[in-house]
Amino acid sequence: MLITFFSANALADNWRLTLERAGFMGTMALGGSYEWLPEHAVNFSVGGYHIDKEIFYQSNLSYRYSRWNTGVRGNLWRPLQFGVFASYALNQDRFFLKSPDKYPSPGYYDETALRYGLELASTMTFMPSHFAIGYHLRIFDTGIIAMFNNDNKDIQYYISSGISLQYLF
Repeated sequence: MLITFFSANALADNWRLTLERAGFMGTMALGGSYEWLPEHAVNFSVGGYHIDKEIFYQSNLSYRYSRWNTGVRGNLWRPLQFGVFASYALNQDRFFLKSPDKYPSPGYYDETALRYGLELASTMTFMPSHFAIGYHLRIFDTGIIAMFNNDNKDIQYYISSGISLQYLF
């Protein structure tokens, strides 16, 4: 998948290098984004997070749809973007894809290595300089479920925000 992602024929300004303070997608994440149409983009990144003073990594894949692309003084503003994402923890010692055998039934304990969710974003692209800044608000699958099933709605466990700096090629 990565070979396809990085070897596709790209047009000018369709590729972006991203550096992000990513919240659920890692304390910091570095990656790339490809836009095949102004409305559609896919982003892949690797983020790092701390557990017991050690850094662990995860891979992130997201898709964003930008219905509105507005010109602002020669720049491009995408005021509201909708997306879906998936994060996969690369440390198998602490995370698993199914409930371990020691639990009484399959699915007794949630998988933790693979998470997915929804996001809202906004991006301002400064065309002359080829830089962009984006803001992302993300909610995990467990957060969506908890919003409906849980009386204790502590927002920090369900919703994460991030800011990204992007360079357009």
